[in-house]
Amino acid sequence: MNKKKNNKTKSLTTFALAVAIVVFTNIISSFFFSRLDLTTDKRFSLSESTLEKVKSLDDFVFVKVYLEGDLPADFKLLRNSTKEMLDEFRAYNKNIQYEFINPSEKEDKKERFKVYRQLAQEGLAYYIIPIENKDGPAQKTIFASAQLIYRDKTLPLNLIVSSRSTPTNADINNSIQKLELNFLTALHNLTTEKLKTIAFTTGHGELPPLETADLAMTLAKSYNISQVKLDGKINALNKRVAMDSTHTVVENKFDLIIISKPDSAFNEADKFIIDQYIMHGGKVIWLIDANTATMDSLHTNKTTTIGMPKNLNLDDLFFKYGVRIKTNLVLNRNSLEIGTAEGALRRWDYFPLALPKKGHLITDHIETLKTQFVNSLDTISISNVKKTILLTTDKNCRLIPAPAVVDVVDMIYRRPNPVLYNQPPQTIGVLMEGKFRSNYENRIADPRIIKEKDFDIRNESPVTSMVFFSDGDLVRNQVIQQQNGPFPLPLGFDRYTQKMFDNKKFILNTINYMLGDNNLIKLRNKELRIRLLDRKKISKSKLTWQLINTIIPISLILLTGMIIGLLKKYKYTKN
Repeated sequence: MNKKKNNKTKSLTTFALAVAIVVFTNIISSFFFSRLDLTTDKRFSLSESTLEKVKSLDDFVFVKVYLEGDLPADFKLLRNSTKEMLDEFRAYNKNIQYEFINPSEKEDKKERFKVYRQLAQEGLAYYIIPIENKDGPAQKTIFASAQLIYRDKTLPLNLIVSSRSTPTNADINNSIQKLELNFLTALHNLTTEKLKTIAFTTGHGELPPLETADLAMTLAKSYNISQVKLDGKINALNKRVAMDSTHTVVENKFDLIIISKPDSAFNEADKFIIDQYIMHGGKVIWLIDANTATMDSLHTNKTTTIGMPKNLNLDDLFFKYGVRIKTNLVLNRNSLEIGTAEGALRRWDYFPLALPKKGHLITDHIETLKTQFVNSLDTISISNVKKTILLTTDKNCRLIPAPAVVDVVDMIYRRPNPVLYNQPPQTIGVLMEGKFRSNYENRIADPRIIKEKDFDIRNESPVTSMVFFSDGDLVRNQVIQQQNGPFPLPLGFDRYTQKMFDNKKFILNTINYMLGDNNLIKLRNKELRIRLLDRKKISKSKLTWQLINTIIPISLILLTGMIIGLLKKYKYTKN
């Protein structure tokens, strides 16, 4: 009897101690919050910028995810990854609430299509996916999209990053990697009252909107996108802001402007407008072709063309800012391939591959970029300005001075002379940061400025930045003709070789860096290793693994019960 009482006392003591430990642990955990990520790629670890944004939300953000129901395996993986991401957000801020909705749950076909139409009108992207069911091949409509609601604002978010009508496995895997970036961008746009503005200049033969469409559409997710025509208008890039009834100041209308491949000369008035935009802290991306060589002149049964120097009237402006773009052509054997008349792909030395100069936030994690007819670029040392080389060609270059003869037969069908490729890597992209001096210091470019009493003419800029590229095609996306009209391909994709280059990622990194959005660069560089199941192995060994996952656990439970029973029987029989 005493032994039984002692055992009972020990059991009660152990139980009370366990309860006390659980209660004490919960009390401690309510004051101290921490999460442990044991994955090798830290897939459940949010970046500092994401944590800062999530924790700063002072009102409810409700997320409706329309990715629910009977989904193909790839989409189910995307759905689960999205839920894990939202759970991670909620762990740090309970103001984030979410709901997964099945837009196809209505059995009535008309009612289901009515829901589809409404969601499409609200800006949610959908995909029609071919599937296999019991009755044979079929199609399934999937809305891989979400809606973010914050106060009186609603923002649609496409969870899949793809330009294809039917996303591939690689597209979905890439989309899973970009979930944090896409959600952070959406939260930023949703909660920011005033977004930064980027403008593409027009009026000097710049690339048409269709050929910069992919870049513009991507930037529109994070910034306001606009176009501006200088046309000699003094306030094209600036605006007057009244401080009081007697005092006004001049501010820039745009945070950054992109000048993409102009082909006509800038007059002094337009140059002065750009110069004063920079003097007021404006940021510029220059994408300049200093030579007239193009592939269009070779598409009319010609085998040769001549590249002449372009008269853009920008040399003095660039020289003042510390850059000189030459009119020569840079050739390199490490180049893009082009299609020939017989349908083969041949290396085209006039399209050298651009190599990122590692060691900078912009260029880290960037691979090769494609170019077309590039020129060499030099920098000039000027005070208070720091230069950082971003892009170069490969070693062993050949330089052809303008006028430059471009000969298809000589380059493709005859072996190039290696002796001519004796030049070192050529710089084709440079970042300039610091305080710039005005090109119009101590002189007026346009007499009309004298009449503008409130225009604040400056001779030195605050700390700002510019990027110079000696190839205007870095931001140019290819365009294909479809039944419903021309369609822009993703920036960096080459439809002839079917290869994807890093032009888009590089340009986005450059813009984010110049505008101080370094957190977007870090998230863009974050990579997750998606471990997919082998479908062939699944089909072959499906039954085996089903039996293993059902029979073995049950057998282990039965075996454990039998062992415990035998031990008890042995113990009490012995006593």
